[in-house]
Amino acid sequence: YQRRVHGGGVAQHPLVDCVSFTGSTRAGALVAAAAAPTIKRVGQELGGKSPNILLDDVQDFGRAVEEGVRQVFLNSGQSCNAPSRMLVPAHRHEEALEVARKVAESMRVGSPWEETTNLGPVVNHVQWERIQVLLQQGVDEGARLVAGGCGRPQGLSSGYYVKPTSALVNPVHSLWRCEE
Repeated sequence: YQRRVHGGGVAQHPLVDCVSFTGSTRAGALVAAAAAPTIKRVGQELGGKSPNILLDDVQDFGRAVEEGVRQVFLNSGQSCNAPSRMLVPAHRHEEALEVARKVAESMRVGSPWEETTNLGPVVNHVQWERIQVLLQQGVDEGARLVAGGCGRPQGLSSGYYVKPTSALVNPVHSLWRCEE
């Protein structure tokens, strides 16, 4: 597994003074441990996705929601900086959900080699399964799905494709708390 070898080599190398790492908490612990013997600075951004916060005074609420939802779908949602949560004033939930539903339903899922595709597969079976478990857990906990959900998108019976999903959740739901 070459990436691990290279990352460890950089973190351990005595001529490297500082390491900056963005990724999972588990991988960050490995980077810090590899860097420790050489007493170097290690800057890390680990395991989280920041929320997209829209307040009442946003210039164009609908456009802000649309752009935020589209951003989370980039790279099939597999970016550590994807704003996977959107916080909006309670009285604007329905408006935001309607925009989010329309955006999710407009996503064309398929092969990244096709020009018409704007949402490809997730990285592997393990990640696909993890997403399916989280989505089902969200449904079981009472999350309100407005688009998507569990399973593969219609017409895609194989591959690691995930339905573009949008839901209303609250802090008690796993989908809210999860950093995946």
